[in-house]
Amino acid sequence: MALKNINYLLIFYLSFSLLIYIKNSFCNKNNTRCLSNSCQNNSTCKGFSKDNDCSCSGTANNVDKDCDNMKDPCFSNPCQGSATCVNTPGERSFLCKCPPGYSGTTCETTIGSCGKDSCQHGGICHQDPIYPVCICPAGYTGRFCEIDHDECASSPCQNGAMCQDGIDGYSCFCVPGYQGRHCDLEVDECASDPCKNEATCLNEIGRYTCICPRDYSGINCESEIDECWSQPCLNGATCQDALGAYFCDCAPGFLGDHCELNIDECASQPCLHGGLCVDGENRYSCNCTGSGFTGTHCETLMPLCWSKPCHNNATCEDSVDNYTCHCWPGYTGAQCEIDINECISNPCQSDGECVELSSEKQYGHITGLPSSFSYHEASGYVCICQPGFTGIHCEEDINECSSNPCQNGGTCENLPGNYTCHCPFDNLSRTFYGGRDCSDILLGCTHQQCLNNGICIPHFQDGQHGFSCLCPSGYTGSLCETATTLSFEGDGFLWVKTGSVTTKGSVCNIALRFQTVQPMALLLFRGNRDVFVKLELLSGYIHLSIQVNNQPKVLLYISHNTSDGEWHFVEVIFAEAVTLTLMDDSCKEKCISKAPSPLESDQSICAFQNSFLGGLPVGTTSDGVDLLNFYNIPSTPSFVGCLQDIKIDWNHITLENISSGSSLNVKAGCVRKDWCESQPCQSRGRCINLWLSYQCDCHRPYKGPNCLRGKFCRQSRLPSTVCGNEETNLTCYNGGNCAEFQAELKCMCRPGFTGERCEKDIDECASDPCVNGGLCQDLLNKFQCLCDVAFAGERCEVD
Repeated sequence: MALKNINYLLIFYLSFSLLIYIKNSFCNKNNTRCLSNSCQNNSTCKGFSKDNDCSCSGTANNVDKDCDNMKDPCFSNPCQGSATCVNTPGERSFLCKCPPGYSGTTCETTIGSCGKDSCQHGGICHQDPIYPVCICPAGYTGRFCEIDHDECASSPCQNGAMCQDGIDGYSCFCVPGYQGRHCDLEVDECASDPCKNEATCLNEIGRYTCICPRDYSGINCESEIDECWSQPCLNGATCQDALGAYFCDCAPGFLGDHCELNIDECASQPCLHGGLCVDGENRYSCNCTGSGFTGTHCETLMPLCWSKPCHNNATCEDSVDNYTCHCWPGYTGAQCEIDINECISNPCQSDGECVELSSEKQYGHITGLPSSFSYHEASGYVCICQPGFTGIHCEEDINECSSNPCQNGGTCENLPGNYTCHCPFDNLSRTFYGGRDCSDILLGCTHQQCLNNGICIPHFQDGQHGFSCLCPSGYTGSLCETATTLSFEGDGFLWVKTGSVTTKGSVCNIALRFQTVQPMALLLFRGNRDVFVKLELLSGYIHLSIQVNNQPKVLLYISHNTSDGEWHFVEVIFAEAVTLTLMDDSCKEKCISKAPSPLESDQSICAFQNSFLGGLPVGTTSDGVDLLNFYNIPSTPSFVGCLQDIKIDWNHITLENISSGSSLNVKAGCVRKDWCESQPCQSRGRCINLWLSYQCDCHRPYKGPNCLRGKFCRQSRLPSTVCGNEETNLTCYNGGNCAEFQAELKCMCRPGFTGERCEKDIDECASDPCVNGGLCQDLLNKFQCLCDVAFAGERCEVD
């Protein structure tokens, strides 16, 4: 039988070899595609297909396109049946792993008889008439004993154990706490008596728990509890552990169960002579400061100079029970602790900075001080001068004009620490010069544009030529085109409302020029019934008064006559102080008066809603607007004259920015007629120009508008006695009566007047009755004191 099988195999081998030879011979023909090396990727031609396609070696398929797309030899499943196709590494070929009973390159041949390894897992092959039969060992099954029987399929292992299948058997791997072939027996972990020190053992699944008695711990209660673990002993004490307790060995200087008590070593008062005992840990120390003694217990008398009582590097000299400090120049005091302030007298002029030579911190920071500080040179001072000044006390002004910095005929004016050039206007070339040194030609005024005789001032800013107009009095605007002169004709006013003015921070002002012959007139009123400010003329003097809640708070005046018909300029500035200034070329005396502001911090003159110029309104305006009621506010007569360049809070006030109905008897411009030019007063009467008219001050007995009428004085008790006639008469002035005394006519004067004809008004202020700076005002047969804000009383005697 075996010989017969061998013959079959030999015949099969020879036939297969012959077939390969025939195929290779076909590939050698000239009409095949193999002759052009069409097989790529290192393949060789093996045969010839019907459609002249190339069959490449190492593959099981015939591929077109010269075998260049062949990548996976197993792609076409060349192995038959259940055989496994395996790629050969590094080659474009495959190998078929055949199942039992099959053989061949592609497992295409069925083995018909028992051979080597016909049965797997030790199975015994028996030849059947048709095909071999495998007798499998225990644990395997299948035609070729290829199937391993799973004994774990019935889940024989219990209590969560893991079953591992074996050959004809299984094994159970128990979880902790179980044992036995099927893990069905629970383990008693307490059987070995693991708990120590009489602890109770609790058996649990897979483990045990020991319930420890007091004073023991650990998994098996094997450890005694360390009561010292919490470190109960304080202040460096040593803890001694015991069964259920602990003991503290205290460090020196401490006691108590936990060594928490510090023994007071100062209780025995070891420090002498008033020394301060400082308790420490198991020790003490004596602070002898201020006692005059030294040593461990302040027992040794210390020289007074040892404590260095002298300041500022002074020399200390001991004496009996005392010491003396010898100070360096520039210092004083019992201990030389006082630095003499040499700068207190402000010796440096021209805003120079005075720096004491004793200011050690300034050395190295200020030029002018010596290079280093020393006490023997610390007396005195140096003056650090502002630019432009020199000298020990900065008293010398450096003449910056000495270098002739001004060009083109400019005039140099030396200023403190600086200079300024007054640049000329060249009439010949009509050229303006400007700039710091008059070196620039200014073209802004080439075409004169300022109106009303305004002065054109050229400038050069931001690369552009321009100009500004310096307006004369009575005009304003960028081209001086707006007139600011107003004429007040009496019994009128100009109402300026808050909406037309603005404030400048917390400071505001009132400024105006005025011209009048009135000795008594209201220039401006600002505020309301409770709080207001008045600027007025009283006896020809400018007065400023501020009243708060019916109480006069500020009264400022300047004793300079301004009722002379000339222009005068007055300005009031409201800030922390109230300042009244009269700017007048004829004002020879002091023309500035100042007082603290009477208003609270949350009040301001600037916030008042209404300002009235020239007088106060009554009733309603022409357009029906109700005016404020000022009936109870005393006021001087309304202003008659002209106001000019009015500014309220730095804003110009003109008729153009005043709403209609806010003025009465106010006109633009200033028209003034000299009523006395025609000498209307007769009989040697004195003409007084009243702006809108005139008034004659007549000599008695003349009277009337032009002093044309007269009345002679006669003695009523002597009807035949004539006191005067056309040739000889006696005129008594100021209400005096004519009387005959010892055959002579005499004037009997009314109280307050004196003189032969009662022509002299007695000056009740001649005796200076007003005190504390009060201003005396002479009245008819009496006087009135105008007191400063801090004083009151008939003579300003009440503080």
